[in-house]
Amino acid sequence: SCLSLELPADVQELLDRETLQCGAKALGALMADHTQLDWRPVLPMLKLPCLNVVGGQSGIFPAEGCLEVARLAPDCCSVIFKRANHWLYLEQPVEFNRLLLDFVRNGSNAGREKLSYVE
Repeated sequence: SCLSLELPADVQELLDRETLQCGAKALGALMADHTQLDWRPVLPMLKLPCLNVVGGQSGIFPAEGCLEVARLAPDCCSVIFKRANHWLYLEQPVEFNRLLLDFVRNGSNAGREKLSYVE
C-alpha cells in the first residue's frame, strides 16, 4: 500500500474512485516506466534548488534510497515525513502544504537543514 495513515473518508473515496478509472495494465506500465529509470547521473547537473520529500514508511521507495537525491543534487534538502508513506501529501496535507509553500516562497534552501523530519 502507498498509505500508512488513515485518510478522511471523502479523500479515500475520491482516491479509490480515481484510481479505479485506470486499468491494471496502465498502472503497471506507469510503475515500470518511472521505476526503471536511473536519474543519478542527471542529479549533479541540477541548477535550481530542490526539495526532496520522503515518506518514512514507504515500502515503494525506502528513505535510504531517496536520500541519495539530496546527496547527489547540489542544492537539495530532504524532509522525511516519519509517519507517512508514499502518498505523504495525502496523509499529512497540512504539513506538506506548509513545507512546499515555504520552499516556493523562499525560492531557495537558505536556512534549511540538509535533512529534517516531520512527525
